[in-house]
Amino acid sequence: MAKGMDEAKEICGRCKQINNEEVFMVEKHDMLVCPKCQTSFFIKGKSPLERYKENWNNNADEIFVLVRPELSQGDLVNPRLFFLYEDCYHTILIGRYNASIIMMGVLLETLMKERINLKLGGYFEGEYGPCLKKIKVERLMDAEDIVFLRWFKNEVRNPYQHANEAEILQGVLVPVWPIQFEGEISLEKLSKAIKDTKSGRLKPKLLPAAEIPAFRSIAKQAYDRKRAIELFNQVYDFLLGAKIKYFKQEEYDEHNKKFGTGLENVEHYKV
Repeated sequence: MAKGMDEAKEICGRCKQINNEEVFMVEKHDMLVCPKCQTSFFIKGKSPLERYKENWNNNADEIFVLVRPELSQGDLVNPRLFFLYEDCYHTILIGRYNASIIMMGVLLETLMKERINLKLGGYFEGEYGPCLKKIKVERLMDAEDIVFLRWFKNEVRNPYQHANEAEILQGVLVPVWPIQFEGEISLEKLSKAIKDTKSGRLKPKLLPAAEIPAFRSIAKQAYDRKRAIELFNQVYDFLLGAKIKYFKQEEYDEHNKKFGTGLENVEHYKV
């Protein structure tokens, strides 16, 4: 690990040892990076915040055009749903796809609770499954919306909520280059293996990610990116449709007349 700013002129050991080239490391935020082979080291004591900001901005630039347009609170009206929508949206923009998908499940669960509370009063405290059952029994949503909510619970919410990588990655194949080194592993052998894979001399084998624990978490990162974009757009469309069908102003007015607003017993200022 690099120790400080004075080591910004450090020569890349890998380039020197493998290619006998003197390539100076370049300081980039909290790291020293070789501009040729991309070998990098963290600089002790330097904040990673600027590196994080750059990664967040680059990711947001890519994702912004792939997902539905941003919503304002006026688009959803209900602040509880809007703030959870923002959690889904902001996390996908900065590349925290797993977190965004989990928050989509929280958003849909809360949407069901808001619908139950709007029509039946009180505060329903059940989790996703009981919420869905209540919605179905009380006929509080259309059949096609219940089908979507059930699909999301079984195929998305449950495996992601419980971090079941094997279930999430069922059917996903990943390219793997299984390499066996004879004798001790050296930097030269590793570099040759990397060159052989990049050149195409060594062909990858497609293996099921779900069956290889060592690869699951890494393979899931790329899978989650694609999955999160698709799911976000689906949940976004469902959310706007639900707002039109299930959260009409006249229903709020009826709810307030029947169940009150919660402010009835609060002493009011007289103006």
